[in-house]
Amino acid sequence: MIHRMLVLLLLLSGGLYAQSQIQDARAMKGGAVVLDIGHFVGGEGASAPEAVNGMTLRECEFWYRYAGVVKEVIKRAGWNCIITNRGFAPTREPLASFARKAGVIQLRRPDAGGKRTPSRYHPDRVGSGMVSADYAIWKRATCIVFLHLNSTGSRWASGGRSVILCNHFNGRGLATSICRALDNEVLNHGMPNGGRGCSVEVRRVDADRAAGWLNACDDSGIPAAVVEAAFVNNLAHAEYLTRNAGATAFAQAIGHGIVNFLRSDTTPHHVRKNENVPDVGSFGYAAESRHLNVPGAKRLLH
Repeated sequence: MIHRMLVLLLLLSGGLYAQSQIQDARAMKGGAVVLDIGHFVGGEGASAPEAVNGMTLRECEFWYRYAGVVKEVIKRAGWNCIITNRGFAPTREPLASFARKAGVIQLRRPDAGGKRTPSRYHPDRVGSGMVSADYAIWKRATCIVFLHLNSTGSRWASGGRSVILCNHFNGRGLATSICRALDNEVLNHGMPNGGRGCSVEVRRVDADRAAGWLNACDDSGIPAAVVEAAFVNNLAHAEYLTRNAGATAFAQAIGHGIVNFLRSDTTPHHVRKNENVPDVGSFGYAAESRHLNVPGAKRLLH
């Protein structure tokens, strides 16, 4: 009897070790998961009309507080994870402490005024915030998720469409997985959403908001998604997200969605084969590309 139990324990431990080795190999196959905090200090993005539960919900500030929660979910599952922000590090507390604790890498190139720049790797892709996409490409990221909150205006509203934006070729699986996790764990499960679920929206033309970064990542074979699932001017969402338990659950659901994607992703990734041939959406900012006077950004324009 004791001999049988020892054999079973050895088999079980061997199986767990093999599973761990497989997961480690998958984790090492690509680069780290990159999480990018939307906007930057001094350019906060969306902001709630007024304080709720003693706190004014601001997009960039929220993710400085909770991006580390998403990161911990991913790290516990065995994947490397990096948090970036395209601005300078916050200097006031408690945001400065949150940034240090989460290990945020400050890319220190805020795009004040929404200034659009070309990607250094795919110069015909032009958009604001391109520095974050370029960092993910440089790191050969396994995937990148841009962490944002949404808004339908500057007054309290009843709702909006919870959506995950993604790139055309590589991002659907990632976006779908995040949507499912949010639907199963948060939306209409503590976070009132009028019975609506989260949906996936593919962005293909560079002129569309966020599509410039998404397409640049697509060209390098990187699944990319933008979280726009919560609304700072939806009072029900604001009340949920200004409570630590609610905000933590929201961040954890995003982490679970990313991990579920990483565990199931077996699809070969699309990579742009020829930089000199136009690809999906690459003429979106034709006039702006000419104005930028960047040779690479102009080379496909007639």
